[in-house]
Amino acid sequence: MNAARRPQGNEHPEEEPFIPDFSEGAETGLYLALFELIDEGLIITGDEVVLEANSAACRLLERDYRQIAGKPLADLFPSERDFLDARARLFIQGEMRGSLRVSLPGERHRDLRFVAAARIRPGIHALILSPDVIAEAYASSTFDETPAVDALWPRLAAALEQPVIVIDERDRIAAANAAALGALGLTRGSLVGQAVGDCLGIDWPAADAAQVARLKVPGRAGEIAARVLVGPKPDWRLLILPPAQHGTATENPPAPPGESVLERMFVDSPLPTLLCEGPQLRILAANAAAARVYGYSRETLCTMDIGALRTTPGDGRHAAEPGIWQHRRSDGTTFDVDVVTYALDSAAHPGLVVVMHDLPEAPLLAFETRLRQAVDLGQLDVHFQPLVDVRDGTVHAGEALLRWHHPELGLIPFQRFAGVARDSGQLVRMGDWVLHAACTAAAAWPRHEGRVVRVVVNVALEQLLHGNLAERVHHALSASGLDAARLELDLDERVLDDEHTRLIGMLQAIAETGVRLAIDDYGRGLSSIPRLKRYPLHALKLDPLLVREVGIREDSEAIVEAITGMAGVLGLDVLARGVEAEGQEAFLSALGCRLQQGPLFGRPMAPDAFSAFLA
Repeated sequence: MNAARRPQGNEHPEEEPFIPDFSEGAETGLYLALFELIDEGLIITGDEVVLEANSAACRLLERDYRQIAGKPLADLFPSERDFLDARARLFIQGEMRGSLRVSLPGERHRDLRFVAAARIRPGIHALILSPDVIAEAYASSTFDETPAVDALWPRLAAALEQPVIVIDERDRIAAANAAALGALGLTRGSLVGQAVGDCLGIDWPAADAAQVARLKVPGRAGEIAARVLVGPKPDWRLLILPPAQHGTATENPPAPPGESVLERMFVDSPLPTLLCEGPQLRILAANAAAARVYGYSRETLCTMDIGALRTTPGDGRHAAEPGIWQHRRSDGTTFDVDVVTYALDSAAHPGLVVVMHDLPEAPLLAFETRLRQAVDLGQLDVHFQPLVDVRDGTVHAGEALLRWHHPELGLIPFQRFAGVARDSGQLVRMGDWVLHAACTAAAAWPRHEGRVVRVVVNVALEQLLHGNLAERVHHALSASGLDAARLELDLDERVLDDEHTRLIGMLQAIAETGVRLAIDDYGRGLSSIPRLKRYPLHALKLDPLLVREVGIREDSEAIVEAITGMAGVLGLDVLARGVEAEGQEAFLSALGCRLQQGPLFGRPMAPDAFSAFLA
């Protein structure tokens, strides 16, 4: 660790940029993904070097993140003697709590209370810092001695998708998130605030055994194995449970199949798809493609069974049997389709079956073939959706969204043919087309409120991994005459999982030209937080699913709050997509997320319409 201390003079060569990596280990990933929610300052350190610091620690120390992370731990103390004294107390003598004097900019100092948490792994420690109100009371006439109500752990638990129970030093359940309630089949009121032994049977592991506890839920057979982790407060513990099984009771019951399964799995499919139940295949939900093909509204289809759509419902075959069937439209005309069916496992809806078939007179193969020809035949188009500054309503950017003018089906949004485009290897070619079309359109946009408007183009992971994106961006900018500073590329969050040096170098080369880079749909995988600093990013765009649940789910709000806090420390802007309601706008604005996009501010527009909108 000593090698990472700042070299004196030029006696050592310049070191590689500091890149902490905590991607290993469940405990480390858990804490790093959540520490931005902590109101107290949190520093993760080795014996000599500060490895990580949250935004609260930066405020307490009056430094920004880059002045703390990767710097010698000694820099936080007024003198070398103060550092050696603190190092001995914390890491040699194992002092768990007390007061430390730290240095502040301008040759000032401050006394902070500390709690030394359990070691993350050998040689790596965590310190929780807070103002020393006793020491600072001399500079203030009064201070509140009433302990604050603990809100930290409930917020941490709520932000996790995995089931978590938090137990305090008195063996009371301090917090349990919705996933844990679902896994146990209990309500919040019967669990939180109760002594763990009064509501659960629990066998704690021995100190020298594997840290797995056995839980028994009253009135329920079997045991639940839970991983035991330590918390940063003395004698606090976390129980990490396995995910809830299908059919387990929960305080928030799952949405009806028509909302959860259909919308998330195939509502945007270009193929007619029905979700059916029971031996007669009663239709529970239908996507837009099915409504268009059959000539019924989606609501009307949900009052029918599959037999009402067939000319020969009683030909001896089971209704769910795949193969060639003759179906009937609402106007009485018929067509043959090749039906594919598969069952879904649902305790609430036994016999749940997905029925999907090709398009009449345009099977899937023809759909894919036509998609391959779409660029050459000039059938692609790009629409733009405004990104608005909610403080004054000005438009800062337009996001380019791909559309396909299908000869029979009309205008199809990209989401509905994205899967076919990916499977057929068309994403790279289509991505190049969108990049050129968007830059060309943006070069002709008028100024809006006296300022130029950026254009945002989404980049698929395939575009990064196959070919040289830097050359393609350069060519698009040169051909259109668009200034590089007016282009933003939104990258798939999965790019953060890639450790390839070539990919990081490519993005660095693009950023050096002035093009802005952002991570799109951020929030699906908080494990990528430690890797954000490796990439030349300017912004994070919140996952629309998180935005949609603002005002509905506390855990989603907690995640959004954590992301905005963490982004501020890293110097990244936070943008929101999919804003539909004024309540969502207000919540995001209160967190400093001023750039927002969604139906509340304007839907996607054709190029001419967007230019008129700006003017």
